[in-house]
Amino acid sequence: MKSLIRSTLLGALLGAGALASAQAGTLEYQGVDFTSSWSGNVLTLAIDASNPTGSWAGATALGALQLKDLGSFDSVSLTAAPQGATHWTLSSNELNANGCTGGGHSGTGLCFSGAHVALADDMVFQFTFSGGNPNPIAPELKVAMFGLDGKHKVGSLMGEQLPVAAVPEPQTYAMLLGGLGLMGLMARRRQR
Repeated sequence: MKSLIRSTLLGALLGAGALASAQAGTLEYQGVDFTSSWSGNVLTLAIDASNPTGSWAGATALGALQLKDLGSFDSVSLTAAPQGATHWTLSSNELNANGCTGGGHSGTGLCFSGAHVALADDMVFQFTFSGGNPNPIAPELKVAMFGLDGKHKVGSLMGEQLPVAAVPEPQTYAMLLGGLGLMGLMARRRQR
């Protein structure tokens, strides 16, 4: 009986660990890591780009990023960004070699661009959505990297699906902890 209780508790703890570690989706492309998470109505995108490789090896700055296939939304705002990107402008157009000037994705995609931001680790962008039914499970991500002169795009725009994992709400953790506590009380009661 004790071994059954121990294995049940161990399984629950391992499940809690898996739940905590599955909070973010990660994509690696040409030496740059893109990590994302979704909580409430906020999509967070962290970019670790201090050592780009491949066709991005000469990149020193980020000039634009696009996310599309986000479900539907009425509006989106850039609520956190690295220094210099806080004043980027929003467009619903497609990101191409000339910036956010391609076809439109109004209400299902976003393209932010502006003054170039030096590549670094821990570049965090937060997008806050309102209205509609945003559902960023695996949006397509594009980024425009630029070289030393700041005028010429370096490498591809990427165009990869970004895995986005939902961050559990505080109520989920409370239920998990309450269940673990209840299991512990039941196990203790059975020992007596």
